[in-house]
Amino acid sequence: MKKILTTVLLIMALLAIATSAMAATGLGAITSVSLTPATADKAGSVSVNTTMCAVTLDDAGKIVAVKFDVVQPKAAFDAAGAASGELNAAPQTKKELKEGYGMKRVSSIGKEWYEQAAVLEDWCIGKTLEEVLGMKTFDRGDGSHTMVPDEADLKAGCTITVGDYLKALTNAVADAQ
Repeated sequence: MKKILTTVLLIMALLAIATSAMAATGLGAITSVSLTPATADKAGSVSVNTTMCAVTLDDAGKIVAVKFDVVQPKAAFDAAGAASGELNAAPQTKKELKEGYGMKRVSSIGKEWYEQAAVLEDWCIGKTLEEVLGMKTFDRGDGSHTMVPDEADLKAGCTITVGDYLKALTNAVADAQ
């Protein structure tokens, strides 16, 4: 009987420790749509940009795992409104595209999108949402890159604008709580 009681108490203690360290996981996304009107000379297009984030938090609210990805389907149409292109093709995410995304050739640091996203993900580990949102950023002045990391330990490996990633992370953390 004493052995059973000791075993039960040990199991209860282990469960209490495991429960207190349990993580919460959440998903978040932010979507924007842009439209380029068609003219008589040029096709128009509609682009949907969805930035996604999956995050796991420890019981203190620190990030223990985070993943970002983006999908950018695009459709073209003529001045009469007729659609063109592969409308039934499933778009690949930036991580699925890997080298096919083509950022490396225009990157000032010679890194593809998925490589830069991995640097951002690693930088977030061990931080709270508030610490990540407190990231120093700068505006490149080109109208598109308004929140580029300006943290010494991040900017050498990540030059992508992070505004939508931070919004998706915020949504994921809210979903986890």
